[in-house]
Amino acid sequence: MLHDMTLLGCAQIALAAGADLAFALAVGAVVLSLGGPARWHVSTSALLAWLVLQAIYLPLQTSAMIDVPFITALDLMPKVLNLSHYGEMWRIGYAAGLAAWLIAAVAARTRLPDMIGNLLIVTALAAMAYAHAGTSHAADSGNFSAAELVQTVHLLAISVWVGIVIAAAWPLRRAFAATPDRAAGDTSRLSHLATLSFPVALGTGIASAYWGLGGSLASLTSGLWGWLLCVKVIAVVGILMIAALNRLRYLQHVRRGDPDALTVFRRLLGVEAWLMIGVVIIAAALAHTMPPAMV
Repeated sequence: MLHDMTLLGCAQIALAAGADLAFALAVGAVVLSLGGPARWHVSTSALLAWLVLQAIYLPLQTSAMIDVPFITALDLMPKVLNLSHYGEMWRIGYAAGLAAWLIAAVAARTRLPDMIGNLLIVTALAAMAYAHAGTSHAADSGNFSAAELVQTVHLLAISVWVGIVIAAAWPLRRAFAATPDRAAGDTSRLSHLATLSFPVALGTGIASAYWGLGGSLASLTSGLWGWLLCVKVIAVVGILMIAALNRLRYLQHVRRGDPDALTVFRRLLGVEAWLMIGVVIIAAALAHTMPPAMV
């Protein structure tokens, strides 16, 4: 973990944010259930990107953990993988990621029944989220601790919330509300999923922030971690304002079959997606910065 934004730290944050976005997209494409085989293709691509980014991230994390040059870290990676808690969680997460990628690839090619495909990939994605939580600040409380389990639920909830918006805004854009008959159902499903996932993400996020702050709000302005958290909260508030506008005003018109309202709905969804990318980047920075509770 970092006290400041070093070059190594910035590289870790960039890779971690990319991996988190890829994971969220994989989750969102599966949960949104639009586009038939297209959603499986999106999940397959996203999970492949996650696997590549995780493989690149490992030597950087090894260098940071042991405080050795990057070249030296390459030789020490086997020790980190076999002898450290981080290595154990990385191996579990990577194995789960490979399993999820294979499930999505098979589902995209063989038209695996949705019920079976969904059950298998959700199990693998949940294992990936748990392993991710096991490499975070929450792991300091021990395996299967309240902090680690809360962080696992938070990662899954935030991935649903972020993933469905990004998936609908870009890779599944053609399938999302593709026809007037489907517009009302697709936009309502998106809205309902976001409404269900956000409170869970918010509640678990507040719990994680409370632990990170050491139970004191004074820490919000006393260090980098606190300031990053403030920026994240501001970005989330902005997303909520746009989402509320979309839901309370334009969604009603979309349900009545107004094509102009659907166009505005899509545009605002794109703005939400960009802000969510910013939130994920800030979250990655928080994960690589020492929280006040650990200083």
